[in-house]
Amino acid sequence: MKVYKKLMNALAAVEKVVLVVTTLLILVLTVGNVFSRKVIHRSWSFTEELVVAVFVLITLLAAALSCREGGLVNLTLVTDRLPKKLKKPSVILITVLSIIFSVILFKYGMDKVITQLENGKRTFVLNWPEWIFWSFVPIGAGCMILHLIEYCLDVCFGNKNDKEGK
Repeated sequence: MKVYKKLMNALAAVEKVVLVVTTLLILVLTVGNVFSRKVIHRSWSFTEELVVAVFVLITLLAAALSCREGGLVNLTLVTDRLPKKLKKPSVILITVLSIIFSVILFKYGMDKVITQLENGKRTFVLNWPEWIFWSFVPIGAGCMILHLIEYCLDVCFGNKNDKEGK
């Protein structure tokens, strides 16, 4: 269990670095494009493709990190009102349903990536392979699955200062 926790901590650290770097990238591209349009009167046409794709990555990685803390798993309005003996089973049920959703998201994301690889479709402006941008969906879904499992194990085995009490 300790090795698993160390791996998950390392994954979370990588995710946080990716989130910081991609958020800064979006900031620089968006501000740069606005500056370019208003001052130089030339638009950076490639920014829309990059910003939309990177925003998908940011959304899914942030959701994965939220899963790690139980943010997407619990609907506290319901679970806080349950008797103590039903809290753990409800977290397990909600986690299983969330994992099923994430597996479906992963599967359809991988199907889209494979289709894009087979078709060789490219983006309009940057002319990059579209599978690169679509790969953000299964990456984010995979991270969500891992963090959902981590959260469920933490709740079931009482790790991390008894997460169900949070």
